Amino acid sequence: MDRNRLYNCLARVGKLIESPERVRILDALCQAERSVESLSSITELPVKTVSHHLQKLKKDHFVQSRKDGRFALYSVVDDDIVKFIEQLKNLTEHIFPEMKLAMSEMRTERKLLSESDKPLNPLLIDVRPYEEFKRAHIPGAVNIPFKNFEENMKIIPKGTPVIAYCRDRFCNYADQAVSILINNGYNAWRIEDSVSTRVAEAMKLEKGE
Repeated sequence: MDRNRLYNCLARVGKLIESPERVRILDALCQAERSVESLSSITELPVKTVSHHLQKLKKDHFVQSRKDGRFALYSVVDDDIVKFIEQLKNLTEHIFPEMKLAMSEMRTERKLLSESDKPLNPLLIDVRPYEEFKRAHIPGAVNIPFKNFEENMKIIPKGTPVIAYCRDRFCNYADQAVSILINNGYNAWRIEDSVSTRVAEAMKLEKGE
């Protein structure tokens, strides 16, 4: 057996994710199936750039596509890609001091739910867009998308303690939602639990309707 072939395949993965744009696209697809235009909006990359990277990712079997009318919708080929991106984040935070520092500073500013808080009968909210919630969410969560959050949060009864989560610990939607809730008189916290974490750790998830 030519072992070089095996290591060449490993190196191909490294080359595939050497582009930060490609990692951003993959990260977005780990949350939900999307069109090129949707990916362009979420990643803030030009449509042409997104399309170019998608072709490379598809060629190496990281993503797949299907037709929906006149649109092509892209998704990761399976949950192994979600696990890979989650482990990549964990490794990056573990080995790079600048990443550790950035995450430490971010957590200092967050109102994270601690063991001492433990509110009674809290409402768990998922502030991601509906298409992401529909793909999968933490059991018991209610979807209140961050877009137009101040209007959307009217469904939360006054006096109800709220726990929020978003895409992962790198995402700040939940931080902003918690800040808005506190400013409107709610007791609110965020957690860093996420769909990606649960996929990587084989924890329970629910599908949307």
